[in-house]
Amino acid sequence: MTKIFIFSTFLLFIWSTVVQGFSTTASTALVIDNSTGEVLLSKDVDRPIPPASMSKLMTLWMVFESLEEGKLDLDDTFRVSRKAWKKGGSKMFLREGAYVTVENLIKGVIIQSGNDACIVLAEGLAGTEENFAELMTIRAKEIGLSNSNFTNSTGWPDPKHKMSSKDLVTLANKIREEYPSYYKIFDDLEFTWDNISQKNRNPLLLMNLGADGLKTGYTEEAGYGLIASAKQNERRITFVITGLKSVGQRAREAKGITTWAFRKFSLKTFFEKSSIILKVPVWRGEKEYVKISATKDVQILLANDAREKTKMHIVLKQPLIAPLKKGQKINGHLVVEPAPLVKTREGKRQLFFPIEVSEDLGRGGLANKLVTNLDVLKSNFFSLFGSN
Repeated sequence: MTKIFIFSTFLLFIWSTVVQGFSTTASTALVIDNSTGEVLLSKDVDRPIPPASMSKLMTLWMVFESLEEGKLDLDDTFRVSRKAWKKGGSKMFLREGAYVTVENLIKGVIIQSGNDACIVLAEGLAGTEENFAELMTIRAKEIGLSNSNFTNSTGWPDPKHKMSSKDLVTLANKIREEYPSYYKIFDDLEFTWDNISQKNRNPLLLMNLGADGLKTGYTEEAGYGLIASAKQNERRITFVITGLKSVGQRAREAKGITTWAFRKFSLKTFFEKSSIILKVPVWRGEKEYVKISATKDVQILLANDAREKTKMHIVLKQPLIAPLKKGQKINGHLVVEPAPLVKTREGKRQLFFPIEVSEDLGRGGLANKLVTNLDVLKSNFFSLFGSN
């Protein structure tokens, strides 16, 4: 049985309101604040839906992994098959029988959304597009995409070809974090192949909103969709919207969500990493209390139109017993309870931050131990909160 202690509950008078979520006409939507990992908007995010060309991100993931593992080089070439050449929809306009470098094929997929480029990459890596799609599905499950299934490399309509909005955002974040050098290509505005220039279809890239990726999608069944990411100052958001009715509506929704997410909320640092939060009682120490700090910056996303108090307290799962070393991890955490960012049924928001000892503290002598232990027992500075 683990005893849980709450230490020094205190209030910080930082004001924050419960904010209405952005009202979107998208059939599914998810907006994540990457700085904190908090969800700003969620609408039917786990339902598998036709992702259209947004599923090309998984094709690219497979290629990026092969490059990173040394199985593939950017200057390797793959032959354009008849199947790739004949494929309809968005195209890089590859010629049958031509040999194209992996680097150019990647740009053709990202910037031109080339179905033909996807098929060439799939066949080059797995022999057939069907084999490649099976590998995509297996790998997707391995990296945590629990509601994704692929039957092709392009996003071409198929009843079994599905992804959820949550999976799309997860994959977009993984690509940006794990393959930053390839992620930069998503920000390119134009690519020319065989004297045919095509512009990047991402509507946010020209809006001066900090957008730097990722991918649009459209089929008649799926409607118009976008998986995007943008950064302003120290904050980044990643979001997906699907099921929109036109290119214009997609652009307006994307602009509205990006503007709302950055203007409505801001990131506040309460404590910097290793800065002292407070002192807590310690058993058998040469002093009664020891200083503790957070192991990382305590940054909280707050609504800009402030109203409600943010509460904080320290929870220890067991008492601290001397001797203690500076930097020693503590079995407990700092709990922050700001107002909800958006209205929810629960109406409660809790964030947890790991903590550590901020100073060396040795054992006290016998007399000192008796005094400090007695003071700890008598102190109203902490109380038994519960057990589990």
